[in-house]
Amino acid sequence: MSDSEDDYMSAEILQGVSDQRVGIATSRAHKRQLQINSRFEESREPTRPKKPASHAEREKERRDEALAKPISHESKGFALMAKMGFKPGMTLGKQREDEIRITEPISLEIKANRTGLGHEAEVVQERNDRVEAVMQKMKEQAAKHEELIEDYSNRRRLDEKVKQLVKDIRACRKVCEELDHRIDRTVPRIAWYWRSYKVIKDDEKEVRNYHKKVVDEEEEEYKYSNGQPAPADPNWDVTTPMDELENNLSNINTYLRDNHFYCIWCGANYCSPEDMAEHCPGNTRRAHHGDDDHD
Repeated sequence: MSDSEDDYMSAEILQGVSDQRVGIATSRAHKRQLQINSRFEESREPTRPKKPASHAEREKERRDEALAKPISHESKGFALMAKMGFKPGMTLGKQREDEIRITEPISLEIKANRTGLGHEAEVVQERNDRVEAVMQKMKEQAAKHEELIEDYSNRRRLDEKVKQLVKDIRACRKVCEELDHRIDRTVPRIAWYWRSYKVIKDDEKEVRNYHKKVVDEEEEEYKYSNGQPAPADPNWDVTTPMDELENNLSNINTYLRDNHFYCIWCGANYCSPEDMAEHCPGNTRRAHHGDDDHD
């Protein structure tokens, strides 16, 4: 190699070589130029030839085109009908005012499968029957759901009525005991009119904080608040029959109204039966509050 020729490893040769990859834009202008070149190359590609129509498609096109045209006046059939008085736009046969007649030939319906005549209508009917069966089942499920909701609502209302009855009976018992004590009554007219309390014995006091002691009901002792012997206190709750609760409430309420002129729902102690009859709306909760909890 002569001295006049540049070394291929010299700095001058290396500076002239650009480190640029093909297809990668180095600037916005370069990117724009690449896009233009790509579109140009795509436009030069030959267009794909259209796929020729199949024999069935060509036959269908010819059939539709022929059926779309009216009957030609040059056909032999039209000539024979014209001799019998037929004119374009007329219908065949006798015409009636209330009857709809066709003026064009009936269109063809090509059957391309091997099913029998009327099979499509049968398939549609079966599909409609399945849809109707599903709808009927959904209606039955919806009705059953509504029935369950109504049953649940009725049970909730019944529980609320029973709770209100128990609450009213407890209030009547408390007032009855207080009013009876004012007139120096030592025992209630009916045993359950007053609340009774279980007597806790000394040996039970020692063990009640450590474990539950089982005692027979016959050995348990109950007393009223004034120390008089009493029967076991009734345990009324939501499991008690409603008829029993309504009967007990009616009995103790009648006792309070007749003997003490007291109305549990008014919360007032009247002076006389006349005063109660004048100012008290009635002897039921409904008469006072206008609700349907119970009579």
